[in-house]
Amino acid sequence: MSCLKRLQITYLRNIEQVSLTLSPTVNLFYGENGSGKTSLLEAISLLGLGRSFRSHKIRSLIHHQQAQVTVFGDLHTDTISSAIGLQKTRSGNTLIRVNGETVASAVTLAQQLPLQIINADSFKLVEGLPIQRRRFLDWMVFHVKPEFIDVWQPLQRVIKQRNSALKHDKITRSDLAPWDTKFVQLATEIHRLRSAVFAEFKEKFLKLQQAFPSVATDIELKYLPGWNSEVSFEELLYQDFERDKRDGYTHHGPQRAEIKLYASGKPAVDVLSRGQEKSLICALHVIQAQLYKEKTGKTCVFLVDDLLAELDSFHARRLTQWLNDLGGQVFVTGVTKAALLDAWRIEGDIAMFHVEQGVISPLITEQ
Repeated sequence: MSCLKRLQITYLRNIEQVSLTLSPTVNLFYGENGSGKTSLLEAISLLGLGRSFRSHKIRSLIHHQQAQVTVFGDLHTDTISSAIGLQKTRSGNTLIRVNGETVASAVTLAQQLPLQIINADSFKLVEGLPIQRRRFLDWMVFHVKPEFIDVWQPLQRVIKQRNSALKHDKITRSDLAPWDTKFVQLATEIHRLRSAVFAEFKEKFLKLQQAFPSVATDIELKYLPGWNSEVSFEELLYQDFERDKRDGYTHHGPQRAEIKLYASGKPAVDVLSRGQEKSLICALHVIQAQLYKEKTGKTCVFLVDDLLAELDSFHARRLTQWLNDLGGQVFVTGVTKAALLDAWRIEGDIAMFHVEQGVISPLITEQ
């Protein structure tokens, strides 16, 4: 399993400096709204994603009148230990180091510290744009198909180059031929990898969906590749040329892929309540972590912000049981100590922390 044994945060939002020794399993943080609980989870997201899950504005991350934010963690697995760190400055520079060596890409962080994040933004998985669900799918493919990144990166370059070419007034179909040949090749491989992973994910979902009774049992998941796969993609690009040229971008392709969510045959967003949506979102993340563990033998680290928001006590306990069964490390926030412990009625190595005005204090818990 992957787990953070120690976490150091310097000048992140209202947290000036903190050094925490963490439980390899359950870490609970309670305090009033605005106390710094979410910022603590945000620090971990910086280590795992290279960015915040809350904002792309670097200046908003950094504590008032400071020049930079720094997060450092001791990461342990069953076989190795790693020191990972990230620093962001007000000028926009980012420095990532792993075991003392500077690395160029946040991809290394994602490989070192695979995260599952359940927070207010998670509702975008049901309510948001296709890109939200595409990212969810690609997280799985990236982590269980190592060859995916070697296809995805050149695909982004080809799409960018093709879109740039489409903006030229005198562009012809033959001018696009070199790009389209490569585009078709990469798109076909991306579709193959995505569809294979999605098929396994969907199979697991069908087994688990009845575990949350507040979610309709007829939830349906459907993967759309970004074009009509019954038609030759090469031919479709040929047919789309005039429209692509007129609009200056590529209308079809894996950059338009997504997962459709249906309930009772209708878009899930039109049918489910907020509580049902969160129950579904939790189930989707748990299944994602199950598939990752099955394929890699490793566990994800879960960040669950405001556990009890939109979840009743039954569904909160069901989620905590699932997380416990996964056997990984979890970080969970809530407003009160009693409510968190009530939801987490499972015996184990639980670390409890009180958060107040950016100060995080460890407590002794009795189960």
